[in-house]
Amino acid sequence: MSFTSLHFYLFLLLLLGLLRFISNNKHKKLLLLVVSYWFYMSWDWRFGALLFAMTAVNFYCGKKIHRSIYAKRWLAVSIIFSLGLLGFFKYFNFFLDNLDVVAAWFGLSSHLGLLQILLPVGISFYTFQALSYTIDIYKKELEPVSSLADFALFVSFFPQLVAGPIVRASYFLPQLTKQSRVDSAAQQEAVMLIIKGLIKKVILADILAIHLVDPAFTNYGSLSSAFLILALVGYSFQVYLDFSAYTDIARGCALLLGYKLPINFNRPYLAHSISNFWQRWHISMSSFFRDYLYHGVGGSRYGNVYINLFITFIAIGFWHGAGWNFLLYGFCHGAVVSIERFGRQYGWFLLNTGWLHILAILRTFFIVCLLRVMFRAESLAEANQYMLAIWHNSHLPFDLTTVGAVALISAIILHLIPQRIMASWQQRFVSSSHLLQATSIVLVLFSLIIFGSAEAPFIYFQF
Repeated sequence: MSFTSLHFYLFLLLLLGLLRFISNNKHKKLLLLVVSYWFYMSWDWRFGALLFAMTAVNFYCGKKIHRSIYAKRWLAVSIIFSLGLLGFFKYFNFFLDNLDVVAAWFGLSSHLGLLQILLPVGISFYTFQALSYTIDIYKKELEPVSSLADFALFVSFFPQLVAGPIVRASYFLPQLTKQSRVDSAAQQEAVMLIIKGLIKKVILADILAIHLVDPAFTNYGSLSSAFLILALVGYSFQVYLDFSAYTDIARGCALLLGYKLPINFNRPYLAHSISNFWQRWHISMSSFFRDYLYHGVGGSRYGNVYINLFITFIAIGFWHGAGWNFLLYGFCHGAVVSIERFGRQYGWFLLNTGWLHILAILRTFFIVCLLRVMFRAESLAEANQYMLAIWHNSHLPFDLTTVGAVALISAIILHLIPQRIMASWQQRFVSSSHLLQATSIVLVLFSLIIFGSAEAPFIYFQF
């Protein structure tokens, strides 16, 4: 059930209606738990068993880590089980496929056919959420919860279950212990977030995909170099608008239910370095890798900081997908971040105001767009062919639809608008008449019917 379908909002309205008759916090959480499992199992009923297994094992390990003298062993059980499930469903065929390639180099054949393994949606997200619980207990930063139902709701909470943000146990579990109240201000903020998310997804991201990005990556051999370059810019904005739209809608839905989810983006294409980009992009994921992997392997405190950076960014790349293109994507980002760190030690990167700062932003954006080709392409071979097409297709005519151009310009302008102005516009909308608010909601829903497509799922569903 997609956030861009009318069925979802009928489901949400029905749930909100039911919650109005429930005053007991325990009963409310139980209803949300049942609804969250039903929501997840609507994709495939078998996903429910996987989600429960992830929940039960980490809940039990959390108690053992807190009480047992063998805390490290129980943490290992939690990590091995959780990452083992993730690895099997997401990477098993990748390793089998590469085993066949290696065997072929020696004139052999492994005769291992690929299995038809269905990748459970959201598994990369709720695996990390469950691990944040056991790791924080081991680090003495969190007390285990006594209620399995509360922990199960934390892992399965449906607004952010499928594509984040990755919510840590220390952030969400305390919210479950108190009776949540949703006042009119929170309701208005939630509606604003949902409307903003729908506009980003349906009216901008999906149009960029149809009129610019998809044509470029499916027919790059017959399109001009300028169009292919512009498509990389378009894809950078498409993936940002698509993913931040999901986060906005998830935050809005959670707020309507009385809970808060963390902000996941902070205008990433205004970053002045790749390091700064990862502080602004998919913040819940990048901060997870920073706190639990980068610092775990030594960070800048011990070991080789550059090796630690490469380990972290290669893991980030591999988290996104089972393919050499994703590994190289992470490796390249790790290389640039390492160069930036080395340069800062010798004063190579001076972040002054004015033109130097603008040039730093443009340089960072160019690198991000260039590396996106590995993120969008199906394989390294396709990424290579795309880049060769950019090099060779300068003689072909440039053909961009007016709709695609308007969508790209609108996306850029939206990204450049200062936060204070956006906040001011939001406040004006909230303060406007109920008639104007209702009219705006109807127009967005009408646009959803006209432009929305079940064939355009959120990009991060595949991760």
